Amino acid sequence: MAEEKKWDSENFDKTMKDSYNELVNLRKQLQDLMVKFGLRALRTYQAARKEPLRSTEIASLVKYEVNSAIIDLSDAKSIDAIVKQTREEWQKQ
Repeated sequence: MAEEKKWDSENFDKTMKDSYNELVNLRKQLQDLMVKFGLRALRTYQAARKEPLRSTEIASLVKYEVNSAIIDLSDAKSIDAIVKQTREEWQKQ
């Protein structure tokens, strides 16, 4: 008869809490990265004109830039590349 593995609930609880904290941190990093995309777009558009961008223009440009980045990442080729790179990183660990 095969010996049953005991459920290590303390270790699992700790892993889940650590994983949640990591997820919160990663979300913050992703938001910071999206801000960088937005700032890049604003610098690019501002370079083409002398008057400052208006608040509505800023909002529109940032929304467009963030949506474009999301669409680019959602592309099948991008997802495949992410899966491949993640698999490679997992094997290194």
